[in-house]
Amino acid sequence: MRRDPILAWYHDPAPAGTAYFERHLQDPSAVAEIFGHAKVLRAMITREGWRFLWDRFGLDGLVEINRRARWFNPSDSRGVAEALLQQALIAGFNPAAQAETIEAR
Repeated sequence: MRRDPILAWYHDPAPAGTAYFERHLQDPSAVAEIFGHAKVLRAMITREGWRFLWDRFGLDGLVEINRRARWFNPSDSRGVAEALLQQALIAGFNPAAQAETIEAR
């Protein structure tokens, strides 16, 4: 039996927290909620989670979701883009490498 990967995790409710899967992250509002929790270090997005988010929403969509969540200063779109890229890289996902792979096909 194949298990879907956990894409994000939020520490409440204790003791196990909440795991988020692809079906949960289809909605930008749910992603904004996770971004808000990540802002205060109560949630994390996995490598597979970032891969899904970049595929689903793209950079512009993620910047817009951040505007609502205010994880990073929404008045600086370039800074937000750089911060989102940095978070993806920290988790082990490189959106630029994926884009190069897609273009090479």
